[in-house]
Amino acid sequence: MFFIAITLFFGISSYSSQTIIWQENKPLKWSDFKGKPEKRFAVASTSYVIDMVTFEITQNQFKVSTNAIFYCKDSWKNNKWISDAILKHEQLHFDIAELFSRKMREKVTQIVVKNYDDLKQQTDKIYYQLEKEMDVYQNLYDDETENSMNKLKQQEWESKVKNDLNNLSNFKTKDIIVHVN
Repeated sequence: MFFIAITLFFGISSYSSQTIIWQENKPLKWSDFKGKPEKRFAVASTSYVIDMVTFEITQNQFKVSTNAIFYCKDSWKNNKWISDAILKHEQLHFDIAELFSRKMREKVTQIVVKNYDDLKQQTDKIYYQLEKEMDVYQNLYDDETENSMNKLKQQEWESKVKNDLNNLSNFKTKDIIVHVN
């Protein structure tokens, strides 16, 4: 039996030509997986991060920006076993990262801050809470779909994540403005 490995990162990153920022109508391609396959019994590994950057715009406004980012050099595939179905499975891992990026944006819009330190403290708390939730969610996805082998469950998850993304469509915008109170 094949399995698909996934590497999860929640953190601050820098963008480069070896990263892809999640876009709704730009799915991953196998050519995006540029890493060297690991010597283990796996088809592919997807590496991504939820990136969060916060900076001051004015004395009473801050901009919080989040992105789901795919790391090309850290993501790999075993060319012997790749398929369109497995690529869809890997894409959904990246879509789930975008889902949690939107959840983060939603939660950030609900906070009230006194200053930058307060903003940093509150966004860090949100960030680490969602990191834990995403880990559980990603593991559940792999468990229920048997790493893409269960086609019916894979379809169910594709519908679920698509609906969840649509339900958070108000938070597609990468940047959130937070006002100081």
